[in-house]
Amino acid sequence: MSCRTPSIVVLATLDTKECEGYYLKERIEANGGRAILMDLSMRKYEPRLGRPDVDNDTVARAAGFTIKEVSKLDRAKAQEVMVEGATKLIKEMLAKGEVDGVVGLGGSTGLSMIARIMRELPLFIPKFVVTTVITEVCSIIAGSDTIPVWSISDLVGGERVNVIEAEVLNRVAAAVVKAASPTPYSIESRPTIFATQFGNTTPHIITAKDYLTRRGYDFISFHALGKTGGYIMERLLEAGKAVGVLDVTTHELVDEVAGGLYVASEGNKLRLTTAGKLGIPQVVLPGAVDMIGFWSPETVPERFRSRCAYEHSKGLATVVRATADELYEVGKVMAERLNIAVGPTVVIFPLRGFSIIDNEPKARPRPGAYCQEMMEEDGRITFKTTSKPWYDPKADIQVLKALLEHLDTSKPNIELIVVDHNINDSEVGLLSAKLLDSMIKGTWRKGLIPEVPGLRVIKDNMSKVNEIVRSRIGN
Repeated sequence: MSCRTPSIVVLATLDTKECEGYYLKERIEANGGRAILMDLSMRKYEPRLGRPDVDNDTVARAAGFTIKEVSKLDRAKAQEVMVEGATKLIKEMLAKGEVDGVVGLGGSTGLSMIARIMRELPLFIPKFVVTTVITEVCSIIAGSDTIPVWSISDLVGGERVNVIEAEVLNRVAAAVVKAASPTPYSIESRPTIFATQFGNTTPHIITAKDYLTRRGYDFISFHALGKTGGYIMERLLEAGKAVGVLDVTTHELVDEVAGGLYVASEGNKLRLTTAGKLGIPQVVLPGAVDMIGFWSPETVPERFRSRCAYEHSKGLATVVRATADELYEVGKVMAERLNIAVGPTVVIFPLRGFSIIDNEPKARPRPGAYCQEMMEEDGRITFKTTSKPWYDPKADIQVLKALLEHLDTSKPNIELIVVDHNINDSEVGLLSAKLLDSMIKGTWRKGLIPEVPGLRVIKDNMSKVNEIVRSRIGN
């Protein structure tokens, strides 16, 4: 067991947060760590409390500028330079084994810079940020494992911290030192499968998980909420953390297409591409693409409020029904992103709905839901249940139509299987698990359907499938 003192990088704009930065450094060292104070200030200034371990000119030069040059840039560009320089320096220290954790402090500007730096660092390196902007912090740090801490009082700088700052910073110092040197643990190492999940696809996940864990896999599921869901899963796939993907809940695609809140693509990191590029076996379903996701009813844009809606979690999660046009686009995007796959890839299309609520209202054992109408009463939004089913097979079939038109099933590694079930039927969960298991073990062959009691597969090549599509669309 190593007794090395954990080294912690402290990030702060010392021109405005000098006493807090030095106090945090002091308390880290008092709690048994080694602190490396790095200055993110965007201007040349005269320090009052000493020189940091890494001054802001060193940070700027790591990005190809001097601090004098940064001082002349507009604020947004100056922030970009300092973020780039700090990220580069910390990554170099990490590569040399010189850093065990990172902690930062700041208001809105400091939080923005620190969050961007921490997002580029590896997962599981302890990351804490102390900030006044606690109500907005979740959206800013989403997609990284940064831990936010509320400063309670403002961080005002000067030469001396106040009693509240001292209390908060001392506790954060203790936490980051301990997190950077945790008590060793051991857990049985198993080949890992990643999955995506909503409450609306949980029955499928449970069936598949039970089958796969009994066969020796570790099963890790991600809540498909965008930056904290599919985005993180894609990053961990890049890091080589999984042998297979059960992508049941591709909901984030409909939010990306239609304007919902749970978007998992960012920049050139596109959802539903990493497994394909790396050749990782994947089973993919259109789970919960029937619904466009929002938080409280007030976050639903006006253009969606006349649609069929459903209050999933009171005051926290509201969904509205995706249209036929939106679902066609989802199927097209799904196909285009899966066409790049170089490893085994199977898409399972469930003809009887994509979620628990997307089912016949009288279906058993999981009846579907009825649409709710969003109504404004006394300045607040309420929901009124209607007699219209949420289940809309005419809209849902557009995903299949797009897959038939755009998914390259001529490739030997890509297959489309259409089943006459709801996505949450146990037969579908077992099918997806057996397919993925055979892919990982190298026994999968295109066209072979695992034996699943009660499974209803449309078998007549694609002629029967096309007939179903035409009949639902009305052509």
